[in-house]
Amino acid sequence: MRPHFLLLIIPFLYVSLHAQLIDDFSDGDFLNNPTWQGDTSNFIINVNNQLQLNAPSVTDTSFLVVETGILDFTNTITWEFYVKLDLSPSNSNNFRYYLTSNNANLRGNLNGYFIRVGENGSTDKIKLYRQDGTSTNLLMTGLNGAYGISPEFRVRVNRDINGNWEVLSDSTGGTSFVYEGGATDNTHQFSTFSGVWCKRTTSNTDNFYFDDIEINGNVITDNDPPQVSNSFVKGTNTIEIQFDEPVTTSAEQISNYNLNFNNGNPLLVTVVNSGYELLFNNPFISNDTLIMDISNVLDLSGNVLDTTIEIIVPDTASAGDLLFNELLFDPYAGGSDFVEFFNASNSNIDLYHYFVADYDASDGEISNYKQITGHYVISPSDVVCFTEDTSSTISDFYTHDLSKIFQMDLPSFPNDSATIYLLTPDSIVVDKFSYSEDMHYELINDPEGISLEKIISNESSNDFSNWTSAAESVGWGTPGVDNSQRFNQLISANQFEVQTAVFSPDNDGFEDVAVFSYQLTDSDMVGNASIYDKTGRLIKRVLTNKLLGTEGQFIWDGTNSNNQKAGIGIYLVHFEAFGENGNIITHKKSITL
Repeated sequence: MRPHFLLLIIPFLYVSLHAQLIDDFSDGDFLNNPTWQGDTSNFIINVNNQLQLNAPSVTDTSFLVVETGILDFTNTITWEFYVKLDLSPSNSNNFRYYLTSNNANLRGNLNGYFIRVGENGSTDKIKLYRQDGTSTNLLMTGLNGAYGISPEFRVRVNRDINGNWEVLSDSTGGTSFVYEGGATDNTHQFSTFSGVWCKRTTSNTDNFYFDDIEINGNVITDNDPPQVSNSFVKGTNTIEIQFDEPVTTSAEQISNYNLNFNNGNPLLVTVVNSGYELLFNNPFISNDTLIMDISNVLDLSGNVLDTTIEIIVPDTASAGDLLFNELLFDPYAGGSDFVEFFNASNSNIDLYHYFVADYDASDGEISNYKQITGHYVISPSDVVCFTEDTSSTISDFYTHDLSKIFQMDLPSFPNDSATIYLLTPDSIVVDKFSYSEDMHYELINDPEGISLEKIISNESSNDFSNWTSAAESVGWGTPGVDNSQRFNQLISANQFEVQTAVFSPDNDGFEDVAVFSYQLTDSDMVGNASIYDKTGRLIKRVLTNKLLGTEGQFIWDGTNSNNQKAGIGIYLVHFEAFGENGNIITHKKSITL
């Protein structure tokens, strides 16, 4: 029988069409309308117009699949099929009907669901499985008994929009269905193929029969070309390309890729679990921007991708290149910790296989290593944020950039204090941060749900005065975007200047601290800085015999030596620096609190 495709456009769901596929093989053909593919030489249409295995007399497997279109799992789907086995099913002779598969090769890595009959013993049962790659997981076992000796039966499987599976059968091959069992599973929600799979011994190469295959549901029409969802450098001369939907074998053609810097076409394209690995002849140079033309890559609907992408060749990080920049260690109930890093270097750095860890005081060792498993290239002066629950983080903090927030397992961040680390894949410390809840703005009584932010991002992570609470005006945290308390450094040619002559430490995210910049002619100078009120009383020492670089910044948060907020008024900062050669630099500037 010719298959029937009944198409009805559903109002407002412009990409979802109702479809029904029926094939009872009454036309004597399985190669056309619809086209079954796979081990086509191992099957025939017999005189009863049934699909029958007719394979060589060797112990092996054979399969056929039909393309269903992209099934719409947001609607109910029903499968029905007839099976007859002229054998006693066993572990050596059994069949699978693949309800769904994302791969036309039923022997390969695939994600999908299948019905199986065949086990040792005489009480074979209908079973529903999920397949993840090459591993299988039993979801449901049906009723005892009826399928152990030369079974002839019909199966109906229903799946609703919530992932509830229902398996029914008629052990006589008719349509008086009885309930076998059910399961709930939403793991795989992409499928374009359905088909039969037979495992046989040499004496059972023609004892499998199938008929009346029917699929009812919605299919998604795809008129958009595939897109590159991710691309990154994996080695000295290897790039991985990932697409946002399954593509045909066109993605394996070396002529469909062309790279600049005289690389041309790749030497080899290899299919990997997550995409396609391209091997080139020439090694890449760190921080170069590679430009790749991709053409003639087709998705399963025949849409063609022609595009040009840029890929940055990353460098490796040294100590101080990546710095802690923001930390939430006391989230709201049900919320998630997060940690943000700032690239203080001039290089592009891929965080793949770096570690976030903490300090175990009991043995004095860095412990609880959590590895970053994705490729995240962070550009100079940019940030990247990691959280254990992306949806929770973006829900709790409305000031965010989702493109720079990624999910991973993190060490435990205690609510009082701890020391945490960022390490290279070789476990070399890039940065460490010893935090405490006392680092929050002193007028905040309960810091729950409030992140700590760095004020000057490329300064030391262990400068207590360089951290403060995120501003209330931005929602108490800024994952993936510039810190609300961040100071943009502007060092002039003057040796010392006040960047914020008037400031108000009210934690509103605007000029909450006084920032001072210095530029020195000599290196290795030692500096002191003190704050005085208008009567000349010492309010606070903000620098004490600190070894200075030739340029830098320091801040005053508006508190006195007792860590209490100073009063409103005019203050004087006295800055002095001493060099080994006896050179002394001294400056006085006024500021208004």
